[in-house]
Amino acid sequence: MTSAFRFRLRALLFCAVFIGLYGTPLAAPGAEPRRYRIATVAWAGWSPLHVAHEKGLWERLGLDVEVVDYDDPIVILEAMEAGRIDFAMDMAGSLVGVYMDGMPVVALAETNWSHGGDRIIVRPGLSLRSHVGEAVGVFLNRPSCLYFLHLFLETRHLSVSDYRTVEINPEDMTAQFAVGRLPVIVSYDPWAREAMRRGNGVCLATSRDFEGCIPECLWTYADRLETIPPEDVRKVIQGWIHAVRWIRDPDHWPAYRDILNRRTFRTRAPYDDPELRGLLGGVKIHDPDELFERNRTGGGLYGYLRSVRTFLRDEGRLRRPYEVEDIFDNGIVMEALALERETAPRE
Repeated sequence: MTSAFRFRLRALLFCAVFIGLYGTPLAAPGAEPRRYRIATVAWAGWSPLHVAHEKGLWERLGLDVEVVDYDDPIVILEAMEAGRIDFAMDMAGSLVGVYMDGMPVVALAETNWSHGGDRIIVRPGLSLRSHVGEAVGVFLNRPSCLYFLHLFLETRHLSVSDYRTVEINPEDMTAQFAVGRLPVIVSYDPWAREAMRRGNGVCLATSRDFEGCIPECLWTYADRLETIPPEDVRKVIQGWIHAVRWIRDPDHWPAYRDILNRRTFRTRAPYDDPELRGLLGGVKIHDPDELFERNRTGGGLYGYLRSVRTFLRDEGRLRRPYEVEDIFDNGIVMEALALERETAPRE
């Protein structure tokens, strides 16, 4: 029995007992909304979190959600393990790595994917074949980055195992690339763009070249999930969906631009419209129909997780075999999408 299945079973039992005792699982009038924390980094694909917070979308659903910004995706994993965070955003492939580490990870929903915002960059004149056996910098030494790198190297008849991958946070990796200490890196915007500018880097490939190669998810740990009412998880996802709808309204661009500069990219210099639109062009944030196709049983995320499993097995990196259901529980996101379809205003 997988951790995800156990959670669903306990959630159903919880609801049954609650309804039996009280008639309906509604919060008491005037009750304080439950508070949750979601971790993210400066990444355009996860900007709906800041929109949902700034526009009070979770508050309207009866939740108090704090968006916690980190400078490094590695630190997010540490914060989640320490219990300082309830939910987090990450690449689906990274969650495979967390699972192989023995942690009870649960992906709750694929929300978006990188669509050009991740890049493989080299110093001018460098031949990848001549660099075999040497270091390649990656911002996470997890299946997420490695699978993207694999897809590109495969086109050159090379493999990830031909290189020594070195994990380093994106800001430091940019500095190391600029001075020539790491001549090949896998990074993401805006740091990837900065590495190209400061180090005169050449972009060999982006995530747009392999569509859907870096899907991204809302996730948590199974033991934490067991303490959260399922309706609250659903509302967290609904807040994201409402934020995506808000973003897609062209009339909201001035306010969205402000949120991007003030929240999502708060540690960077303010970006002008072309720069922001460029960063947004490097991601694909799913609308409700796309969310359905990516999250449904047998859908896009299922296919991705199986492809990553094949890559890891062939590379001798599959330390812990898995089924998709060991990592991904799509029950709540599908419930949220069904409810949104029922209540969404008609065009």
